[in-house]
Amino acid sequence: MLRALMFAAPFTLLLAAGTRTNAADEELPIVKMLKSKLKDEKKTFAILVTFKVKAGNEKKFEEAFVPCLAATRKEAGCVAYVLNRDTEDPTTYIMYESFKGIPGIEAHMKEKHTQTLLATVVPMCDGEPKIKVLTVPE
Repeated sequence: MLRALMFAAPFTLLLAAGTRTNAADEELPIVKMLKSKLKDEKKTFAILVTFKVKAGNEKKFEEAFVPCLAATRKEAGCVAYVLNRDTEDPTTYIMYESFKGIPGIEAHMKEKHTQTLLATVVPMCDGEPKIKVLTVPE
């Protein structure tokens, strides 16, 4: 049970966008985390999210991303949105996402395709995803 709760914690950052009761008063947890790591909220940044998928779920995991990949790439705040699969471990995926500042990811998190994706892929994962924030050196 504890492992399941620990696994859900990073996804809570992402899923909270669709479960807030008073959107005007609450800041998205993922936004709060990004603000703590980024100096300038308007600068383009990237995140790497590493997923470990339960063996046998690879095809379903990839298929779940198809509609979200296409829709996200059309979002005004999206710079890049690419799903990558590890050549040495086919159950490991790394999602490369880049947005035009925090407003870009805020809009992305509110999209139905994003919320649907996260709700679909969480049960397919084995363990906690790793989230890394990247910026361009100044």
